[in-house]
Amino acid sequence: MKALRKIGITTALMILFTVCNGFVTSTLQAQVIRYTNPVWAPAYFPGVRYYYLPDIEAYYDLSNQDFVYLDNGQWMFSYGLPSIYAGFDLFGAFVVALDLDVFQPWMHHQFYVSNYPRFYYRSVYKDAELANIRGFNENGEKTFSFTQEDRARMDQLRKSANKETRTESSRPAQKSNYYGTNIGQHVRVLPQMRENRQENQGQRRR
Repeated sequence: MKALRKIGITTALMILFTVCNGFVTSTLQAQVIRYTNPVWAPAYFPGVRYYYLPDIEAYYDLSNQDFVYLDNGQWMFSYGLPSIYAGFDLFGAFVVALDLDVFQPWMHHQFYVSNYPRFYYRSVYKDAELANIRGFNENGEKTFSFTQEDRARMDQLRKSANKETRTESSRPAQKSNYYGTNIGQHVRVLPQMRENRQENQGQRRR
């Protein structure tokens, strides 16, 4: 009798856990905000709010539909890229979809510029892979791949894209947020940064 009672309690707890887990999951899914994906971006991942463009060290905020870039020590916001990036091809650019939990990633720029330096993907991926890779999604740690349809669509959009971009400011500039106490100070030379003196001395003796 006691054994049956234990089995009944265990079964009831398992059912309750399953129901609660399903409720929490569905609630979280319902809370995910979907933003309008710009036409130049890779396939949208539900909930992504920010893209990082490593080749120009700039961000795109899907919630405000504006670009965020550093200019004269401040983060600037505009609906289009400034003239300095006039030749930058958004339709073929490598794009990083940032973690769903991050807020204002440009205020933590040192992490992104370190983890995703300019053109880093050219060294990380093989040439054969690189031809089909459009970007990287931090949510799931997977790359975005070009499909034949995507490539054709991007080519068409690139041809019909409006050359006049909205470069007016979309919101007030924001000061950069620098961390640490060594900003502007002498960089300490570590052993791996030094010239191999022993090797050079051996070469001189020859």
